[in-house]
Amino acid sequence: MRRLAWIAGMLVLGLTGQACGERGQAGQSASTLGEERKAMTLRVRLGEGFQNNTVSVKVDGRQVYGRSGVSTDWTISRADAVDVETRAGSVQLEVAVDDGPPAVRAIEPARTPFVEVRFVNGELQLHALEQEPPMM
Repeated sequence: MRRLAWIAGMLVLGLTGQACGERGQAGQSASTLGEERKAMTLRVRLGEGFQNNTVSVKVDGRQVYGRSGVSTDWTISRADAVDVETRAGSVQLEVAVDDGPPAVRAIEPARTPFVEVRFVNGELQLHALEQEPPMM
């Protein structure tokens, strides 16, 4: 009977998070439970293949970049870049060229804060990266 009472008590403590120590429930730090996520920067870099194109970049449906005349500087393999501040754990990145069909990809900025966009043979490629690619 005592053992059953002890097990019930431990179960109650576990469910309320009081027995979870510093990490709190679900592995979160007890001090950050209920706090807002920190702002992160997602860098979208337009790389190879752009030649006087009109480019649109949207994050979660909000246009964050729109420019015509975008061309790759082949000395650095870069056309342009845009930094987007977000607090979301995951965002939907959408890139379109010359009003063509967009390339869409879910991005987790905390894991992959850099996205390299390439326009190769008329096809958009979105590469989510952990580190910013070097300029060539």
